[in-house]
Amino acid sequence: MAIAAPPEQGQLPGLEAQDELRAQAIASLKRKRKFAQDSVAYVAVNGLLWVIWLITDRSTNGSIPWPAWVSLVWGFFLALDAWRAYGRWPASLNAPITETEIEHELERTRRR
Repeated sequence: MAIAAPPEQGQLPGLEAQDELRAQAIASLKRKRKFAQDSVAYVAVNGLLWVIWLITDRSTNGSIPWPAWVSLVWGFFLALDAWRAYGRWPASLNAPITETEIEHELERTRRR
């Protein structure tokens, strides 16, 4: 029976980098799935609200219909989710904090 040699020190950062990339890929897939689920909910709920508005009280009294407020606000947040899932969300927001950044922030706060 062969026993595998323990990884050398030079191999560990490569494995850690692969693990980090894998974690980022999994997080990206989760964001995309969540966006798809949220989109279906958005269409279903807003469709129901507009149907309720059409059936009950179609008056606008000179303003926009009340379901439009729900559609606009929820749509804005859904667009942010879409940007994060499929767009170019700033990678620096997801990157791990480095020692250099910590030292820089410490120096900045000490100067105050």
